[in-house]
Amino acid sequence: MKKRFKLFTLLMALVLAVAFLPGCGGDDGFPAALQELADEAMGYLELYAPQLDGWWGDLHVALIESEEGEDFEYFEEMQDAVHAFVLQSGYDYIYALYPVNPDVPFVVPYMLTVDGSMDPEEFGIEYEWEEGFTAAWEGDIAAADYLWITEDGGYALSAYAPIHDSEGEVVAILGIDFPVPDDVAEANADWIWIEEDE
Repeated sequence: MKKRFKLFTLLMALVLAVAFLPGCGGDDGFPAALQELADEAMGYLELYAPQLDGWWGDLHVALIESEEGEDFEYFEEMQDAVHAFVLQSGYDYIYALYPVNPDVPFVVPYMLTVDGSMDPEEFGIEYEWEEGFTAAWEGDIAAADYLWITEDGGYALSAYAPIHDSEGEVVAILGIDFPVPDDVAEANADWIWIEEDE
């Protein structure tokens, strides 16, 4: 997950939350070309996330409880399972996230736990809240209704799905950063998220 969002203010997070509520995203809705990509990204998650339910979810609970991060006994096995989805899909960034405060999973950062990406980031890196995080934590598969600019100047759209333990509880979310062709992104430039200036 290579997004480098600057810190949002609480006000900005709340504004985004309202923008994502049904009926509050504008009269035109998400453009069809972007919705098609969002649906495709969510389709991958519909396939992959259930494969992590149960055994992997239980290990994730143990990973968090251990506070050992990448030194956790089964971390490499967990990472290999997520990396297999990268190899199968051909998309570079698939990863797991966990809220820094699972009791209040709304407008709080989520931390990267297991990164199966081609160039994995370290355990514990925090990402500012997105509505899709909370939606997935609450059991839904969700895609962002905006694009973002990648580190290499391309475009991507992110989507998220719940991962359950063997008791059926959501214990992590699986994310995918889905590439968006330049021509599609540029034709829908109003939907590109621009970082705030420092």
